[in-house]
Amino acid sequence: MRMSSRLHPRFASHPHSRVSCAVALVLAFTGAASAAPLSGLPAGPLGQSIQRGHDMIMDTGADSQMKVHVGNALSCNSCHTDGGNNDHPGNFLSTATRFPSYSKREDAVITLEDRIANCFMRSMNGMRPGTDSQVVVDMAAYISWLDRGKPILAPRAPAAPSPYPAMLKSAGRADVAAGARVYASSCASCHGATGAGVAGAFPPLWGPDSYNAGAGLANVAKLATWVKGNMPLGNAHLTEKEAFEVALFVDTQARPDFVLSQHLPPGTRPDDYNARVRSETDTVESNLRKVGLSLQALR
Repeated sequence: MRMSSRLHPRFASHPHSRVSCAVALVLAFTGAASAAPLSGLPAGPLGQSIQRGHDMIMDTGADSQMKVHVGNALSCNSCHTDGGNNDHPGNFLSTATRFPSYSKREDAVITLEDRIANCFMRSMNGMRPGTDSQVVVDMAAYISWLDRGKPILAPRAPAAPSPYPAMLKSAGRADVAAGARVYASSCASCHGATGAGVAGAFPPLWGPDSYNAGAGLANVAKLATWVKGNMPLGNAHLTEKEAFEVALFVDTQARPDFVLSQHLPPGTRPDDYNARVRSETDTVESNLRKVGLSLQALR
């Protein structure tokens, strides 16, 4: 797992052309994208912080402060395309205005900074940074800047019903096989036959360098929604069924387990990690078991 400029109150395609994903994904994963200066920033340290946050999201591994918190080959922009400044699944628009909010996963009311720090543990398979670290503060500054002028905690528009939970309930081996065919025809040219991606160009979708089993995209229904709205990048054209099948295929492949304690820095005090849930272990197998499926039966 593209975004634009508007200040959060805290800061006063061609549908029928099958564009190659190799061409489209270059736009998201070249270092040149991270260097683009934002326009209309506030003067001084705040504007500098916003720009740094944007650049970290666009090319996460290039920042020395962030490298220590990243445990795979992904960039934030891998999921939050265009730096989150678009209307695709995974965007950051109307994100800052929804915090603080209750998180069922943490069983606690969390802040935007908490949410950013937690993503490093899961999607980036790394060590959680402090919520007052410059890394998190800069990223929060950028995400909040996208929501400037919007009301805080405004009611969200009701989302359209998702077809994917029902598809997941009846999923079987044939769906995984169909997903493998979708992957081969629409994804492998960029991400490789083994899902390992191409260093510096295309992100890995499974294996040791991809998101771990505790990440949001390790949830098949969430991944299917993201795929439907984003892939192939710049020309998303998969049907709902194809998006579900390829998401099921990807999320039945091997990836790192998530053991919460391994992603909290040594000596983390209770107030450093804002959550009531202090023990969590997720695997590919346990994620499928939660929705009534057996990994062995799907393979």
